[in-house]
Amino acid sequence: MRKDIKKKRRELSLANRSTIVLDRQQIGKLEEQLDTALEVEERFLDARFSEDEIRKVVFDMGPLKAPGLDGFPAIFFQNFWGIIGRNVMEACLRVLNEGVLVRNINSMVITLIWKVQSSVSMIDFLPISLCQVLYKIISKAITNRLRGVLGEVISETQCAFIPGRMISDNTIVGFECIHRLKRKRRKNGSFALKLDMSKAYDRVEWSFIK
Repeated sequence: MRKDIKKKRRELSLANRSTIVLDRQQIGKLEEQLDTALEVEERFLDARFSEDEIRKVVFDMGPLKAPGLDGFPAIFFQNFWGIIGRNVMEACLRVLNEGVLVRNINSMVITLIWKVQSSVSMIDFLPISLCQVLYKIISKAITNRLRGVLGEVISETQCAFIPGRMISDNTIVGFECIHRLKRKRRKNGSFALKLDMSKAYDRVEWSFIK
């Protein structure tokens, strides 16, 4: 909704002078609609989490994904929800609504998975964190809330991990840029620079972490 309002506002702002009075009135209405949309989003994000949200997260989880320190995968919570469901929801809602962190809920196991055979250095391993199910439930509930507004608060150039966007979009843009450089002959010339970037954990110093 917010995107449609902004698009219409841009179109109206480019109108000719003969319709400028009418356009200003329409822009005013669109601004009111935009403010209303922002208020709706704000109320949605600030609303207290409900038991239904927690229950949905639990049963949407992969049942046999790697467990955390407690050793219980999601399938345990799903199969015995009738017994432990009330306690799980109360614990998660205390964290989400009251800010009361359950002790050791964010404890996790860091496991290194080798990316190549005969690994000899840290960059040859992929570290993953095995979190407890309660921690996953809480983080997933927050993620579900944010999913509806991510496209509005994250730059359009970020194509990966955003619903409705594809990482291949950047590949297409890069291909078109190279194609234009080949066809466009400029007096001063043009060039493309390719960077080989490493992931953040490949370059973090222990002194910084400590």
